[in-house]
Amino acid sequence: MAEKTAQITTEPAVALPERFTGLVRFSDWIVSTEAGRIERRLTVEMAACREFYDAMMVELDDIITYLRTRPGADPSPQDQALLNLVFSLHEVAQAVEIYDQGAVVDGADVRLFTSVLERGPVGGTNG
Repeated sequence: MAEKTAQITTEPAVALPERFTGLVRFSDWIVSTEAGRIERRLTVEMAACREFYDAMMVELDDIITYLRTRPGADPSPQDQALLNLVFSLHEVAQAVEIYDQGAVVDGADVRLFTSVLERGPVGGTNG
């Protein structure tokens, strides 16, 4: 069976909102797809996951408060970058809080699961 791996695609040099420029050191975590965020969690050292998690948890309440004031339908590139950091936090949270490693012991390879939001229509068009 062929191994399925996702390409980790980070956003090209997008600035974060001014209030959150201290998080720019984590720009490698600004990943636009779920598959890319999963791949990053599985391939980055656990110490880097913990460092990212710890820094984001300190800022999370302020990030949520900020994002609630912003348009959700058409976010600015800076707001989207910040939101992608939150999505990456969501991806690493269980690895840090529960498993203490990127992969689940004795679990299925999470790369095999694909988001219905990111895969195309099954069996044709969305007629």
